[in-house]
Amino acid sequence: MRSFLGWRFLLVICLPLLLASLGVLALTFDLLDRVSDNANEAEYRRNRGLVTQAFKNAETELGRLVHDNAKWDEAAQNLTGEINTAWFKSTMGHITSLGTAYDVVAVLDEDSPKALIARNTAGDLASFDAISDIGSVYFALSSQVADEKNVQKAATSIAMLADGPAIVAMARISGPKLSDTPTGKVRLLVMVRKFAQSSLDMISTSYLVPDLAIARENYASGRQLQFRDVTGKVAFSVRWSNREVGFATTGFAKQKASAVLGFLILVMTMIGYVCWRLVGNIANNEAEALHASMHDTLTGLRNRNALVQHMQQLTGEHFKPHAVAFADLDGFKDVNDSFGHEIGDRLICAVSSGLLMLAENSKLCCRMGGDEFVVLFEGDDCVARAETFANNLIQLLSKPFEMEGRIMSVGASVGIASSFRGDIDETEVLRRADIAMYKAKADGKNRAKLYDESFDLERNENLVIARELKGFIATRSLDINFQPVMDARTGRLSGVEALARWPASSPRNVTADRFIMVAETSGLVDDLGELILERACLAARAWPEIRLAVNVSAVQLNNPRFVERSLAVLKRFGINPHKVEFEITETSLIRDAERAKNVFKQLQLAGIKVALDDFGTGFSSIGYLRTFKFDRIKIDKSIINKVLTNPAELAIVQGALLVARGLSADVTAEGIEHEEEVAILRLAGCTELQGYYFHRPMPASGITQLVEKLRLLPDVSVAA
Repeated sequence: MRSFLGWRFLLVICLPLLLASLGVLALTFDLLDRVSDNANEAEYRRNRGLVTQAFKNAETELGRLVHDNAKWDEAAQNLTGEINTAWFKSTMGHITSLGTAYDVVAVLDEDSPKALIARNTAGDLASFDAISDIGSVYFALSSQVADEKNVQKAATSIAMLADGPAIVAMARISGPKLSDTPTGKVRLLVMVRKFAQSSLDMISTSYLVPDLAIARENYASGRQLQFRDVTGKVAFSVRWSNREVGFATTGFAKQKASAVLGFLILVMTMIGYVCWRLVGNIANNEAEALHASMHDTLTGLRNRNALVQHMQQLTGEHFKPHAVAFADLDGFKDVNDSFGHEIGDRLICAVSSGLLMLAENSKLCCRMGGDEFVVLFEGDDCVARAETFANNLIQLLSKPFEMEGRIMSVGASVGIASSFRGDIDETEVLRRADIAMYKAKADGKNRAKLYDESFDLERNENLVIARELKGFIATRSLDINFQPVMDARTGRLSGVEALARWPASSPRNVTADRFIMVAETSGLVDDLGELILERACLAARAWPEIRLAVNVSAVQLNNPRFVERSLAVLKRFGINPHKVEFEITETSLIRDAERAKNVFKQLQLAGIKVALDDFGTGFSSIGYLRTFKFDRIKIDKSIINKVLTNPAELAIVQGALLVARGLSADVTAEGIEHEEEVAILRLAGCTELQGYYFHRPMPASGITQLVEKLRLLPDVSVAA
């Protein structure tokens, strides 16, 4: 560094740089002086133009005002004959209501300069002698308005009065049609606006011309503006202060330019210091960048990079048993959709604070992104501590959050996975925890699951099922069976329920509950539901007199086009919507009750009935049933099968019937397998019965045969 600042450096580098800087500085000063002069001159021309325009505008405005008043029929009637003093006072003479438009208004005979009537600023009567007050300006203006060519125009002029500069405007008083006045006399209306210093101050403020004032004789003539009256005589001059913007700007620039020379002298000695600071800043920036790469910007928690890096250390040479709890918030998307992302971010921060508190004995707590969090535990008891954490988190989130008066609830599905032997890496541990978390969601959410190898088997099998199901949907080869529903009173067939079945041609047999669940999680449920409805409608065309019931997934209700697409299918196959019923389970409705309510309303307006399936297995209440206004309630098999042995179950059926009657809904008993159940349910008042006792699910051809068979039988009325 010492040789860097030696005499050779000063001679070879600094001296030429210094000489060049002095030359540039001299040229810059000369250029700045020229710029300064031009800027000052432009400022003067600007101010001169603005002041000229201000007085011109004032003169034009007063001329327009005197013209409008002089050409007013009412003015001609009240001022050309005997002057109506009261009218004059209440209109033109009421100057105080007109602001600063004019200061004196007077009425004169054309051949007499002395005012017949005049009012001053205070609104009082005043004397006005045109010759003594405005002198030669009076004669020039009166001659202009006397000219028949200018009779419709007002004459205006700058004037210098005894008490200061002013504008005078004059016009002949007559109606717009120039009708003869009652007396035949020509009267003149004169208005005077004076420019006191207060008026000049207003112009100064409005037009941004500083210190506008009347110029005195000793003021520099080069920086003032003369105003001439109508006779060509200089009436008065105004002056103002020019903001020497050029001098101010270039003076500042000259100071800076002078400082450049000093700076160039100092720069060489500062290079070493600057380099040292630069290296220090680079080090600090690297530290900040490293911190940012390892932390979540919203919550301040560690992020995925930090987690993976730490887990790599645990699975490396110095292996330690460890477990991760992978938590995903249930219902967070609904919070974002309902209250906005800002509230959602605040909720994430609140949950993060709770996580930190619950994970005090953990090794690491991080946010993976979105609404996913991972907590890392080390040691032989890591799994037990992870399970304790998961249960505490679920309990913590069981209480609603309140933010800005809004109440919101979320839950958590937690998956736990561990590594005790070091045979799996960090990626596999996290994958297993993720699989366990999705298993917790699939099993009902708001719970924790410890990874089991069966989860992977189930997941892989679900992938196979999803792939095959997609093919069946594409080829329209899914099987559809129909289970009859019997009228409890007549014993006749009143409807059928369409039931999707895995194709018999497939080498595997998958239950409907399983492949429907796979369809919901793989994004196939909308296409699957539409296929089932199409196949059911195709078959139901042969039985137009009976009702067709089709099951609907809660996921389908989230599709904004569900109602539109369903009605389109019915129209395509010619099915009357009044003969169609959609069934949905009550546990599904709890996911998004408000959306379900809106969808049901649209369906019912179109004529489609809505049935509550599996009643008694969820959380139904009278208020719940009233809110959704179901057309039918289907009592679940688990209750029906116990009515003969458990009085409490029979009481549930009787209660459901009472509620249904109050809501004008029908009641269907499902899963009937014994004759005794039929008798007791008929006595209880069920309107329809369904179960293996009557008929098992069958293909469409079987329903067709059954319809033909029952047509031949007489109605059998069963007494209740």
